Amino acid sequence: MNDTTEHDPRLFAIPDTHGHAKGEHKPYAEERPLPLTARMLFLWFFHACRRGYPRFLMVADHMNYLTFEDPAAVNLVRRALKLAQAGDLYGAAETANVDVAHAAVVSEGLRRGMRFSIGAEVDNDPRSRPDAQNIVDAMRPDAIIRSVHFVPITHPVHGENWNWPFDNPEFAELFEVVGTDQLWESYVTILVDAIERLPGHIIGHFYVPALFGHWPDDAKLSGYEDRVLAAAGARGMAIEFNTRFLYRDHPDEEKDRYLRANRRLLKKAKERGVQIAIGSDAHSPRDQGNGFEIVLQILDSLDINELVFPMGGSLRRVALRVVREPEPEPVPEPAPVATAPEAPKTKPPRAAAERPSAKRPKPVSSTNGAAAATPAAAAKPARPAVAAAKPARPAVAAAKTTLAAKPSAAAPSPATAAAKGAAKPATAASKPAAPAKAATKAAPVKKAAPVAPKKSAKPVAKPKPPARKPDRKATPVKAPAKKAAPVKKAAKKAPPAKKAPKKAAPAKRAPVRVKPAAKKVAPKRTATARGAAKKPARVASARNAPVRKVAAAKKSVKKTPAKRR
Repeated sequence: MNDTTEHDPRLFAIPDTHGHAKGEHKPYAEERPLPLTARMLFLWFFHACRRGYPRFLMVADHMNYLTFEDPAAVNLVRRALKLAQAGDLYGAAETANVDVAHAAVVSEGLRRGMRFSIGAEVDNDPRSRPDAQNIVDAMRPDAIIRSVHFVPITHPVHGENWNWPFDNPEFAELFEVVGTDQLWESYVTILVDAIERLPGHIIGHFYVPALFGHWPDDAKLSGYEDRVLAAAGARGMAIEFNTRFLYRDHPDEEKDRYLRANRRLLKKAKERGVQIAIGSDAHSPRDQGNGFEIVLQILDSLDINELVFPMGGSLRRVALRVVREPEPEPVPEPAPVATAPEAPKTKPPRAAAERPSAKRPKPVSSTNGAAAATPAAAAKPARPAVAAAKPARPAVAAAKTTLAAKPSAAAPSPATAAAKGAAKPATAASKPAAPAKAATKAAPVKKAAPVAPKKSAKPVAKPKPPARKPDRKATPVKAPAKKAAPVKKAAKKAPPAKKAPKKAAPAKRAPVRVKPAAKKVAPKRTATARGAAKKPARVASARNAPVRKVAAAKKSVKKTPAKRR
């Protein structure tokens, strides 16, 4: 990378999705499976962290180099990277079998945002182990690069279906036997079949058959590009822009043609919505991210800002630059404001139209449903009839208050007035005289029902307290009668009570026997140990009566021996 372009921060953000940690290939006859080690992979990432780019780097070795030791090495280096990111330098160094200084560099790079992935480049190499796919699955690769390095041909010496490594300079002479058109046709057919049938994430180095300058016609090449992009878009795979061709020993004319072809391929991929990946195809750490300054120029010319980087078995998008442009927001305010006032204008007339309909059923409630004018309107006034019946209650309540104040002959006057007021709207609404008479007949029924109970209820309410007192007294009188039953039950249970005195008889005999024993023990204690008798005397001193008796006994005991002498 040139010093003039190192200042562009977007170069550091370009992901390098294609690298080989196992080193340069040996001659075709000497190539052997080479096992991976945790140290090998860790040092591959160490060189990227020491430079500071590329920020996103993936290792993907060839399938024919895979061994059974590779999954263990991959798991170890992933653990070492986690320890380094957490700051455990000694743990990372011990796990990856590197120095602590190497672990410190990788730890610092991971903290700055650098990320590393481990994948595999799976091709159709006939030298691969038959169970190579099992090894790939055990590695749990972050991505699989699908590529083609062999084409079956009719070899002049080895015969038919001989796998030709067309990108190996040791077999470049066979181009004269096979031809460019046949090579490209067989190559594209095998590649499209592998994309459609086999797992993969990235299509690697599509233009590898032109490594030695063997290009088909532009029309055929464009058709091949369309076939591969269609298959990639159907499977959700990305197409790779491989930069190994740019920093290898190739003439400038070939490099220009290679760049034109990749520019056309990336443009088609952008139009079709196919994702784009960038790979240096480095076989040593010095080639990591090599040729990316030219890639950045092509991306800018095509206005491509997003690339992909595989992590955890899926393709993640990486943006090279973030542009925030303020967009003027449309202001469609007048339209909703014009429609908003129209809605409330239409609602009040509807409410006003409903109000008269609510007033009409009031006379129907006064007649108690006797005046049903038309059968069509019978269903609608049913609900307002209940509402019309409710206002009649306050009128009755008013009548009740007047009756309570003046229980004289003034009570019927408000009831009759209410009946007359109810009869007038009934005549206005229904006009026939029959419903009015029904209203008058129904009114006196309301008079008799409320007035009669209320007069009787008020005088009864005063003697209620004395009526309750005898009830309370009556309850205790009846209570013992009810309790007489448990008394009878106790009488039935009398036999167990009689058994109790039988047991008490031996209890009386026991104290009779104990009394003489107690009399004998008392004199022995006083005669043998005087000091022992003094102590209970002190204890008994807490009580008033026994203290005086003990004192008198002591004096009598002391005086008797003196007289005897």
